[in-house]
Amino acid sequence: MSQLMDVLYNNITSNQAPGLTEHEKSVFLTKAEEEILKNYFNPKGNKYQEGFDGNQKRQIDFSVLTRRAEIGPVGTTFQSALYDGHDNAVSIQLPTDVWMIVNERVKVKHSNDKVESLTVVPLTFEDYDRLMSKPYKRPLKYQAWRLIINENLNMADIIPGPRDIVEQYVIRYIRRPKPIIVGSLDGLTIHGYCFEGDRYAYGLDLTVQECKGCELDPILHEEIVQRAVELAKAAWTQTGQDNTQAVMTVGQRSE
Repeated sequence: MSQLMDVLYNNITSNQAPGLTEHEKSVFLTKAEEEILKNYFNPKGNKYQEGFDGNQKRQIDFSVLTRRAEIGPVGTTFQSALYDGHDNAVSIQLPTDVWMIVNERVKVKHSNDKVESLTVVPLTFEDYDRLMSKPYKRPLKYQAWRLIINENLNMADIIPGPRDIVEQYVIRYIRRPKPIIVGSLDGLTIHGYCFEGDRYAYGLDLTVQECKGCELDPILHEEIVQRAVELAKAAWTQTGQDNTQAVMTVGQRSE
């Protein structure tokens, strides 16, 4: 990926731009990787208008980053909700590596000891306020609400039906990919990762992990490199007006 980026970068700049360091290439490749994943996840952000489950290829592209977690074995007592005021609403600790949530369910027990699995509906605070202004301030049957609590890291309130007791929260999500590091970062890090010899190292204690380069399927590598080159080209442009326009265009594409 490093060599391909050199070739494309030199071609697009007609060999006039200064060369990129390994750190700079790693930054651009990592940014391109995350931008492409976000656009794949959001159908409005890609030309095919297909999301995570749009086709089998998309599922394969995301498979290496897909995780499943069961929070709290059945019978667990969760703490009371941090924001919502319902008596049986609880606060859930989400996995620390959650990047994008795909789907989620919650297992609840009714007053008659019957256990059911409810679909969790994510709410914004605006949606929550609107729903709480209605006479029936509860989710529909077979549903529960999930409200992310921003002021508490990775915490979420789960609001079930009036006779439901939350026993387990099951989530399927996309974790954040490791950065694409193509060489020495000269003592710097990207998302906490650096490069020690031929392996990743993470954190201040430099916990060594197996190095796999780009974690995504190789079919995406060329697309990532092409986007990284576009980002590098926008950053290199020298003239003020052209540079402003290039940066604005890159920002719009990122969104």
